[in-house]
Amino acid sequence: MGLFVDRYPEFVLPEDPVNVKVNRCSTSKENAHPRILIMRLAAYGDILMATPLLSALRSAYPTAHITWIVERHQADTISANPEIDELLLWEGRYWKRLLRRGLAPIWLACGIKFIRQLNSEPWDIFISLQPEEWPLLTQMIKSPVKVGIFDTFRRFYRAKKTSSNTRLFTHPYTVDDLPLHRTDQYLFALKALRLQPDVNKKMTLGITAQDQKAADQFLVENGLNSRNFVVMAPCATWVTRCWDERCFIELGNRLASDGCRVVVIGSAKEKDAVGRVVSGLDRPPAISDGGLTFRQTAAIIDRASLLVSGDTGPMHAAAALGTPYTALFGATSPEWYGPLSGGGLCLSHPVPCGPCDQKTCSQEGEKKLRCLNLITVDTAYAACAGLTEAHDV
Repeated sequence: MGLFVDRYPEFVLPEDPVNVKVNRCSTSKENAHPRILIMRLAAYGDILMATPLLSALRSAYPTAHITWIVERHQADTISANPEIDELLLWEGRYWKRLLRRGLAPIWLACGIKFIRQLNSEPWDIFISLQPEEWPLLTQMIKSPVKVGIFDTFRRFYRAKKTSSNTRLFTHPYTVDDLPLHRTDQYLFALKALRLQPDVNKKMTLGITAQDQKAADQFLVENGLNSRNFVVMAPCATWVTRCWDERCFIELGNRLASDGCRVVVIGSAKEKDAVGRVVSGLDRPPAISDGGLTFRQTAAIIDRASLLVSGDTGPMHAAAALGTPYTALFGATSPEWYGPLSGGGLCLSHPVPCGPCDQKTCSQEGEKKLRCLNLITVDTAYAACAGLTEAHDV
């Protein structure tokens, strides 16, 4: 059982943000009502696109105690949210690995213990924003109201049928019910509670004092003492969301020639790609390639005059924080994932085969990734220039 010591699901309190007003449960946990459990485990952008739902719930239920289930490695997306009362940190990938290794009896024993812990206090409302995941967990949660937002990854999985897990929910919503945009899909959960889904759709990303301190240190070390710098995020988890590195290099050089400092960001896994972009820039940029957390990187984006990225987490962070952004869409559509608030531009180019919502491109030769390749540097530069001028940078 010691195998689970560091990876067992854990209830923790949220952190306090300094950039937004804290608006948590107005009464004690014992007196709170309703008790709401939300499940959206991972993906920085998806979690941020769900925060308008969280804000709507808090507005409707000031005395609600809201708990959010999230993967531990992506918890900083939501752990400083001003409206969360509690987090449940989960390690889904690790638990799936145990099953693959034939440790099902240990997995089941720990799972039963976890469910007992989860149901030690009653839940009034359970909302799953990815109900296809962990059906056993979903089935065993005790709540009179269970809301499931199904089929949000229907295109990605090329699914032809809705999951049979709908039977586990009192209010399942499927592809025939849901609007196109991910945020609107998540807000559809409000219908089950007889609340209007037409609410403020601004995303919320809390930044802590520690995050700001890390950002301050990065800016000082790199001589960035004003807002006249542009952050470029050339990487994404999908190759079909990555604009050509040569285009990022050319755009970065043009922005630098206009007097903007360039900051290139990426995760530790993206270090090589970040290095290739950096090596092509005429003027040495500031670099963050894995040394900072997502939220610390967001604190840097918060100080920037502009962000340039694909359809990825930093784009949603910029929109949540009010930083202008130029976002380059390929396999995905701005109608699905483009921020619904914030001051930015989403660029895309129509192609017969897209948008496909796939991780890899099925085309070959000149047609490969043409959805992104047809977005020219001139187009992106014009968008960037217009945004920076509009914000008096």
